Amino acid sequence: MKNLATILALLVVLSAFGADDVTVKLNDVSLKGNHTNMWFECTLTIHNGTSSTFYATNLFCGPPGLALKISDLAGKDLKPLYADPYKISDMNNAFIPLGDTTFKEPYGLAKWPPFSLPESVQTIRVRLEGRLSYTGYTNRLTSNVVEVHVP
Repeated sequence: MKNLATILALLVVLSAFGADDVTVKLNDVSLKGNHTNMWFECTLTIHNGTSSTFYATNLFCGPPGLALKISDLAGKDLKPLYADPYKISDMNNAFIPLGDTTFKEPYGLAKWPPFSLPESVQTIRVRLEGRLSYTGYTNRLTSNVVEVHVP
Protein backbone atom coordinates (compact mmCIF):
# COMPACT_ATOMS: atom_id res chain seq x y z
CA MET A 1 0.00 0.00 0.00
CA LYS A 2 2.88 2.34 0.84
CA ASN A 3 4.44 1.65 -2.60
CA LEU A 4 1.13 2.41 -4.32
CA ALA A 5 0.87 5.74 -2.52
CA THR A 6 4.45 6.60 -3.52
CA ILE A 7 3.75 5.73 -7.16
CA LEU A 8 0.56 7.81 -7.20
CA ALA A 9 2.38 10.76 -5.63
CA LEU A 10 5.12 10.50 -8.26
CA LEU A 11 2.53 10.45 -11.06
CA VAL A 12 0.87 13.57 -9.64
CA VAL A 13 4.22 15.38 -9.45
CA LEU A 14 5.15 14.37 -13.00
CA SER A 15 1.80 15.52 -14.39
CA ALA A 16 2.13 18.83 -12.55
CA PHE A 17 5.44 19.45 -14.33
CA GLY A 18 4.01 18.61 -17.73
CA ALA A 19 5.45 15.13 -18.32
CA ASP A 20 3.09 14.60 -21.26
CA ASP A 21 2.98 18.13 -22.60
CA VAL A 22 4.01 17.39 -26.21
CA THR A 23 2.26 14.78 -28.34
CA VAL A 24 2.30 13.70 -31.97
CA LYS A 25 -0.74 12.37 -33.82
CA LEU A 26 -0.62 10.67 -37.19
CA ASN A 27 -3.77 11.95 -38.89
CA ASP A 28 -3.63 10.44 -42.36
CA VAL A 29 -1.30 8.17 -44.33
CA SER A 30 -1.53 7.84 -48.12
CA LEU A 31 0.49 5.09 -49.75
CA LYS A 32 2.13 6.07 -53.04
CA GLY A 33 3.78 3.77 -55.57
CA ASN A 34 3.65 -0.03 -55.66
CA HIS A 35 4.96 -3.02 -53.68
CA THR A 36 8.51 -2.63 -55.00
CA ASN A 37 8.83 1.15 -54.79
CA MET A 38 6.62 2.87 -52.23
CA TRP A 39 6.56 5.99 -50.16
CA PHE A 40 4.06 7.51 -47.73
CA GLU A 41 2.49 10.94 -47.64
CA CYS A 42 1.72 11.59 -43.99
CA THR A 43 -0.30 14.31 -42.34
CA LEU A 44 0.57 14.71 -38.67
CA THR A 45 -0.16 17.08 -35.84
CA ILE A 46 2.28 18.01 -33.10
CA HIS A 47 0.60 19.38 -29.98
CA ASN A 48 2.88 21.67 -27.98
CA GLY A 49 1.40 22.09 -24.51
CA THR A 50 4.56 23.55 -23.01
CA SER A 51 5.20 27.20 -22.35
CA SER A 52 7.94 27.34 -25.02
CA THR A 53 7.95 27.57 -28.79
CA PHE A 54 10.26 25.01 -30.41
CA TYR A 55 12.41 25.43 -33.48
CA ALA A 56 13.44 21.95 -34.63
CA THR A 57 16.01 21.08 -37.26
CA ASN A 58 15.93 17.84 -39.25
CA LEU A 59 12.64 16.94 -37.58
CA PHE A 60 11.53 14.57 -40.35
CA CYS A 61 14.82 13.88 -42.19
CA GLY A 62 16.84 11.64 -39.88
CA PRO A 63 17.65 10.55 -36.35
CA PRO A 64 16.77 11.65 -33.73
CA GLY A 65 13.75 13.15 -35.53
CA LEU A 66 10.37 11.59 -36.17
CA ALA A 67 10.76 8.32 -38.09
CA LEU A 68 7.88 6.53 -39.76
CA LYS A 69 7.95 3.07 -38.19
CA ILE A 70 6.32 0.37 -40.29
CA SER A 71 5.28 -3.06 -39.01
CA ASP A 72 3.33 -5.98 -40.34
CA LEU A 73 0.10 -7.16 -38.72
CA ALA A 74 2.07 -9.63 -36.59
CA GLY A 75 3.92 -6.70 -35.02
CA LYS A 76 7.28 -7.30 -36.72
CA ASP A 77 9.03 -3.97 -37.25
CA LEU A 78 10.27 -3.26 -40.75
CA LYS A 79 12.81 -0.61 -41.72
CA PRO A 80 12.07 2.94 -40.43
CA LEU A 81 11.68 5.69 -43.02
CA TYR A 82 12.52 9.37 -42.96
CA ALA A 83 11.53 12.18 -45.28
CA ASP A 84 13.75 13.36 -48.13
CA PRO A 85 15.40 16.63 -47.02
CA TYR A 86 15.81 17.89 -50.59
CA LYS A 87 12.19 17.65 -51.79
CA ILE A 88 10.32 19.99 -49.44
CA SER A 89 11.87 23.12 -47.99
CA ASP A 90 10.19 23.04 -44.54
CA MET A 91 11.49 19.59 -43.58
CA ASN A 92 14.88 20.75 -42.40
CA ASN A 93 13.48 23.40 -40.07
CA ALA A 94 10.18 23.17 -38.23
CA PHE A 95 8.63 25.96 -36.18
CA ILE A 96 6.42 24.46 -33.44
CA PRO A 97 4.49 27.16 -31.56
CA LEU A 98 2.15 26.54 -28.63
CA GLY A 99 -0.94 24.52 -29.51
CA ASP A 100 -1.40 22.31 -32.56
CA THR A 101 0.76 22.47 -35.67
CA THR A 102 -0.01 20.28 -38.69
CA PHE A 103 2.60 19.05 -41.16
CA LYS A 104 2.36 17.08 -44.42
CA GLU A 105 5.53 15.09 -45.08
CA PRO A 106 6.59 12.54 -47.74
CA TYR A 107 8.28 9.66 -45.91
CA GLY A 108 10.48 7.38 -48.02
CA LEU A 109 10.38 9.56 -51.13
CA ALA A 110 13.61 9.34 -53.17
CA LYS A 111 15.00 6.68 -50.81
CA TRP A 112 17.50 4.27 -52.35
CA PRO A 113 17.02 1.41 -52.45
CA PRO A 114 13.27 2.05 -52.47
CA PHE A 115 11.08 0.69 -49.69
CA SER A 116 9.38 -2.49 -50.82
CA LEU A 117 7.09 -5.19 -49.44
CA PRO A 118 6.36 -8.75 -50.56
CA GLU A 119 3.25 -9.05 -52.75
CA SER A 120 1.63 -11.15 -50.01
CA VAL A 121 1.54 -8.19 -47.58
CA GLN A 122 -1.83 -6.48 -47.89
CA THR A 123 -1.97 -4.39 -44.70
CA ILE A 124 0.69 -2.67 -42.62
CA ARG A 125 0.69 -0.56 -39.47
CA VAL A 126 2.54 2.74 -39.29
CA ARG A 127 3.37 5.11 -36.45
CA LEU A 128 5.78 7.97 -35.79
CA GLU A 129 8.56 7.68 -33.22
CA GLY A 130 11.41 9.96 -32.28
CA ARG A 131 12.26 13.28 -30.71
CA LEU A 132 11.86 16.95 -31.52
CA SER A 133 15.36 17.20 -32.99
CA TYR A 134 17.70 19.75 -31.46
CA THR A 135 15.01 21.65 -29.53
CA GLY A 136 16.08 20.87 -25.98
CA TYR A 137 12.86 18.88 -25.50
CA THR A 138 14.23 15.42 -24.78
CA ASN A 139 11.15 13.24 -24.24
CA ARG A 140 10.64 10.51 -26.82
CA LEU A 141 7.38 10.80 -28.79
CA THR A 142 5.26 7.98 -30.18
CA SER A 143 2.14 8.56 -32.23
CA ASN A 144 -0.98 6.53 -32.65
CA VAL A 145 -0.94 3.56 -35.03
CA VAL A 146 -2.62 3.80 -38.44
CA GLU A 147 -3.39 0.72 -40.54
CA VAL A 148 -2.68 1.14 -44.25
CA HIS A 149 -4.01 -1.12 -47.01
CA VAL A 150 -1.35 -2.02 -49.60
CA PRO A 151 -3.01 -2.46 -53.03
